[in-house]
Amino acid sequence: MTMKLHISAPVSGQALNIGDGFHARHFGEQMFHGLIDPVVMVDHFHMTTPSFEPHPHAGISAVTYLFEDASSPHVNYDSIGNHGPIVPGALHWLAAGRGAVHTEQPEGEHPHVHALQIFVNLPAHKKMQAPFAVHAEPADIPEFHAPGVRVRVAAGSSNGIHAAHTDQLPEPFTLLDGFLQADSHFSHQLEPGWNAMLYAIDTPLKLEAQGQSITIPAGQAVGIGLDASNPSAVALHLQSIQSNHFALLSGPALREPLVKHGPFVMNSAEAINERILAYQRGEFGQVGEGWQDKGARPNSH
Repeated sequence: MTMKLHISAPVSGQALNIGDGFHARHFGEQMFHGLIDPVVMVDHFHMTTPSFEPHPHAGISAVTYLFEDASSPHVNYDSIGNHGPIVPGALHWLAAGRGAVHTEQPEGEHPHVHALQIFVNLPAHKKMQAPFAVHAEPADIPEFHAPGVRVRVAAGSSNGIHAAHTDQLPEPFTLLDGFLQADSHFSHQLEPGWNAMLYAIDTPLKLEAQGQSITIPAGQAVGIGLDASNPSAVALHLQSIQSNHFALLSGPALREPLVKHGPFVMNSAEAINERILAYQRGEFGQVGEGWQDKGARPNSH
């Protein structure tokens, strides 16, 4: 019998440091051999000083999710009229479409942002749509509770809990921020044709699904793919070995050509070049005033 569920080997990611104020563990889609499509990139980062000047995105959604233990807001500035704090526990989803410019930086007293930055690919027929943003405050994010289990449904659905703001996203997507006490269990249904990335943030995590079992070491992640031909969803069973913080990202696989150039993700080199020229012509707009006072460094994210 051909296995319809595919799980990658654990991936440790790569350290990414910029100056003294930005430290991340970086995961790229190529590390998982297609099993986290539509996710293009994930940075699990700590940021204490402004580190990025305004920079463009096209062809993707640039998603920022702040963990609850962040001690300061991550302030967003963009070219489509948004300016405001992303507070601990909040989600900000910029669907860049044909192109937008933004920057996000920690501000306030004793700034320390602890977060995920996620690039989610857009399907070919939506890459040239107008950019827009979806923002969810901590109070907008529902939670699933069971003995020893608390899971924030930052986007999508799980165990009958649905995040209403997900209906505004360009494509279906699930983002779970979970906390398990020692030796507790949590299950999530992966739909046919969907892929997932499961990240054991701080301690090892055991995954069992469709007869397969794997232990994900602390700080590592696996990609999970369920063939579209599978007749039904498959339960992903998570078991904590000790108290555990995990993140699960999941969406329908696009299975389209993928060409990356920094913050641009399109379906061909020609499309990449066209978007670069559009940005150079000023078609992505400009970020409003205010961010310059914070001492950002000239990098892009």
